[in-house]
Amino acid sequence: MKISYSPYTLKPTHHLNALSTQTEGRPGALLKIEWPDGQTGFSDLHPWVEFGDASWEDHLAELRRGRILPLLEQSIWMARKDAQFRKQGKSAFEGVTSVKNNYLVTDLTGEPAGTLADRLQTEGFDSVKLKVGRDLKYEADFLNSLGREGQFKIRLDFNSIGTWSTFERFMKSLDKVVLSRIQYVEDPFPFESESWTEARRFAPVAIDQQISRVDFKKISGRPFDVVILKPAKTDVNTTLHSCVAHDFKITVTSYMDHPVGVMHALAIASELKKSHPQRVLDAGCMTLKLFQMTAYSAEVLSAGPYIKRPPGKGIGFDLLLAKEPWVQLKLR
Repeated sequence: MKISYSPYTLKPTHHLNALSTQTEGRPGALLKIEWPDGQTGFSDLHPWVEFGDASWEDHLAELRRGRILPLLEQSIWMARKDAQFRKQGKSAFEGVTSVKNNYLVTDLTGEPAGTLADRLQTEGFDSVKLKVGRDLKYEADFLNSLGREGQFKIRLDFNSIGTWSTFERFMKSLDKVVLSRIQYVEDPFPFESESWTEARRFAPVAIDQQISRVDFKKISGRPFDVVILKPAKTDVNTTLHSCVAHDFKITVTSYMDHPVGVMHALAIASELKKSHPQRVLDAGCMTLKLFQMTAYSAEVLSAGPYIKRPPGKGIGFDLLLAKEPWVQLKLR
């Protein structure tokens, strides 16, 4: 197997979540993987060091030492899927179900609640995801105002910051109407089975960053309702099997990564939506607007909650990928 890479930097247009203070640029690397059977596929490697990932350089350094870290393992898996579609001359989006995405707001100060509600209704979104945790008082007031508008579902993401007590105070400050419209609260605070079970009395709970702390073989009770599946970092088939076994819902999301990574996530979301229509909720792949436009993101068009696939085979971007200044990784 021959691996080549091409580094890139995504430039955020504003803060991305409560933990990320990086505004200058987010580094990652595109991967081109060639197998002995002649197949070639492409994928993305975009670590979040803030959440414990090793840098992309460290991922490749570990590979030289013979160790494959989880993020890179997923990148290789997705590149293989892409390669198989390319060999067949097909798009990864042929014959799958179009999946809706939630609208994403990472900075609640960006626009008034009423304006946001009008946007969601006009553009046809069924759900909106709000990154919270910076200013709980302001965010509660924003939500109480937003909850009086429209009919869309609300998703909240705390990124595991705070405690049970701060979460409880926050949820108690929300109007009943708002609480009734919350589809789930993602990573309300660091995972602990009993306290998360208690947190569910306010609203359904979803697990994302804390999923590595869950042993699905030993899980008891129901500490959460939804699993956030990020193909960039989590084994898709194993996670799907666990969700079916325990009757958890699934939201497939991108990793706030390169358009190549986003299209891989969208393709997985579309596949799972077709095979498990009742289990798979609206996806969370509409993250490209968080960064300055590039030649890649310019090829990804959206229509309301739907993302249109870019032209090309596999996950697309054929012409752009062919022009990348690939550097072959020397494994020996």
